[in-house]
Amino acid sequence: MSEGRIALRTPLDWPIRLLLVMMVISLWATFDLRFSLSKVLGLSLGIAIFYCTVAYVHDLNHLAHALVVYLAVGTIVGALGLVGTDWLYKNPLLTQLAQNLPRWIRGWPGAPEGFHPNEVGGVLLWFVPVQWTLLGSSLRHKRLKTAWGVALVLSTMLTTFTLLLTQSRGAWLGLAVGLLSVVVWSSSRARLLAVLLVALALGVIAIWSLDPLDSLLREGIAPDILGRSNWDFRLSLWRVALWGIADFPLTGMGMGTFRRVGRILYPMPIVATYDYAHAHNGFLQTALDLGLPGLCAYIAIWLSSGRMVLASLRGTRGWPRAMALGLGACLVASFVYNLTDTVALGAKGGLPWWMMLGLIVGLFGFAGHGAGRASALTF
Repeated sequence: MSEGRIALRTPLDWPIRLLLVMMVISLWATFDLRFSLSKVLGLSLGIAIFYCTVAYVHDLNHLAHALVVYLAVGTIVGALGLVGTDWLYKNPLLTQLAQNLPRWIRGWPGAPEGFHPNEVGGVLLWFVPVQWTLLGSSLRHKRLKTAWGVALVLSTMLTTFTLLLTQSRGAWLGLAVGLLSVVVWSSSRARLLAVLLVALALGVIAIWSLDPLDSLLREGIAPDILGRSNWDFRLSLWRVALWGIADFPLTGMGMGTFRRVGRILYPMPIVATYDYAHAHNGFLQTALDLGLPGLCAYIAIWLSSGRMVLASLRGTRGWPRAMALGLGACLVASFVYNLTDTVALGAKGGLPWWMMLGLIVGLFGFAGHGAGRASALTF
């Protein structure tokens, strides 16, 4: 992509095309179009948002405008979450705060009792890390007293507060790892320490063998983070999801159908009246929806996006670098969240993900020519 020119060819073209092909195939595989059509339309709309974002971001001013719009969307999500979430009740203090909030949004399609807090937390992970990195950049450049700085502070406080109120352990863990990645990338000493810790962990695993590690995951770390009942629930659901992928490897079951047929096709130790919604793992859910080819495309989107963020970090400075750092943290946070929960492809809440990908592609297009001069912009 070059400055002043709209270019719709992106590094994500081939995985997106494969997703579209598998989406059409999934319409043939689904047992009932009524359960898949909304997901298909949601995925199509998300891809359209991606290409519209890429087309708009043809110079640095437009990139700044698109980022402002993106942050405004995050602010709206945070506000809607405060007045429309069906809150979880875990931490007494957070529960008391949530109970005192108004409940103005009920009866929406797919959310009769309000938005699910885990999904709200997952969506906010696409905004909160980049908000904090931009906030840190504004603080260093003494711009917090500008209109932009005040708006950013208020927006960041709102979205972070809403994310905390969701009491979603997966979202909290994702946020913590995402913000930690910012620290690691920003400091050479932190990077060296991270490499040493990873090497030490691999050495311990090699000496200790994998059996104790498996026991630790089952009986120690994971249940403590997610809660024993939640962890057992996910293990059961992942087992059923793997059975479904084995039975429908090339086509998938059809988008959105796992929540309808999983319990019918396979033994599932989950209360019959409970809507488990999805596989609680973004990669397993994608394979269930779109088959293994769709999963390959989904993984390629993640890998290519990460590569573009790393290239942008090396080729930018000023606010574009803070933006790249924040978007990278969003990817890390969302990936961690995706391991135990997901905002599935085609879900209404998943539309901002595609806009985030459009911003990543747009920033990558300027990383090697021009974005390094952007520190002069008052943003």
